[in-house]
Amino acid sequence: MSDHFELILRVPKRIRFRGQEWDREGFFGHLWAEFGQKGLTGIHEGTVLSEDAETQGLETASWTLDAGEAPIDRDWVSEQSESLATLFLDTSEHAEAVAATLEELKRHNQAFHFEGPIRRAPQDWNATWKAAFLQLENGLKIPPRWRVFPPWVENPEKQVEPGEIVLKVNPGAGFGTGTHETTQLCLKAIALQRESFRERSNGQPGRALDFGSGSGILTAALARLGWNVDGVEIDPLAIDNATENVKINGLGPDVVRFALALGPAERSYEVIVANILRPVLVEFAEKLAARLMKGGGVILSGLIERDIAQVSEVYSKCLGRNPSRVESLGEWRSIVWDSLIS
Repeated sequence: MSDHFELILRVPKRIRFRGQEWDREGFFGHLWAEFGQKGLTGIHEGTVLSEDAETQGLETASWTLDAGEAPIDRDWVSEQSESLATLFLDTSEHAEAVAATLEELKRHNQAFHFEGPIRRAPQDWNATWKAAFLQLENGLKIPPRWRVFPPWVENPEKQVEPGEIVLKVNPGAGFGTGTHETTQLCLKAIALQRESFRERSNGQPGRALDFGSGSGILTAALARLGWNVDGVEIDPLAIDNATENVKINGLGPDVVRFALALGPAERSYEVIVANILRPVLVEFAEKLAARLMKGGGVILSGLIERDIAQVSEVYSKCLGRNPSRVESLGEWRSIVWDSLIS
């Protein structure tokens, strides 16, 4: 196991140093030019959480939560007056050389802050990479019914326990590999919804809607449990990824269809799943409720604790009943209205 060394800095939008002035991107480029051959192995330019971006008015458009590749117009960090960045160095000597430059920079820029000291962080990147994929080679267990595998695992059905259902997901441009808490909350609720009612007495399968379908993992889960599913996703690349994923799960266009927008209100669903953020859920509450069969089930996620009150109130008004429960996993939440269809 090898070590790497980290330097934390707070970087304003513009920096003047040694007779030059840069914006933040130009400053990071300068660091690469000066130290890229002197032990600098990486720069993390900062993070803005999606819920914070929405609160700050940086994110207003509808979007799926679990995107494998962020759209190009979501560079929220560049909008911040100050960014908390991390530099990664390979040796303590190289880290000290960079730190000396940062100390000099700090003396000339009151807005710039070098958050010393150097931090030593043990890390075996190769082992970490292997460990992550080793877990997937054995499948990712998501109670109460699911085991998620990457498509390159052969015969995953031989690894599962009685009652478990295999889902295969190829990571791509759509959100949803099974590792995110919101996906797991939805998968749990989907399994419980299916336990609460069966197909109609005439033997025809019911219909389900996956609104903001991303990678198609929830679409595939719904279809594996017997629903005909409409997936709605605004990103064509995500639909391509989802189409591939439902195919590798043995599902075809006879049971799964994807579209870029909601179909007509006359099309009704026994269950609706939406794993998106609060602004989109609130915006589409009436339209989604209008497409739910009387007494149908609703599963909403992509939420944090402060979202629950508003989303619960809006949907309870539209549905005419209060939620059955709120589920938690980490910082994320889901709201569930159980199906009343028997």
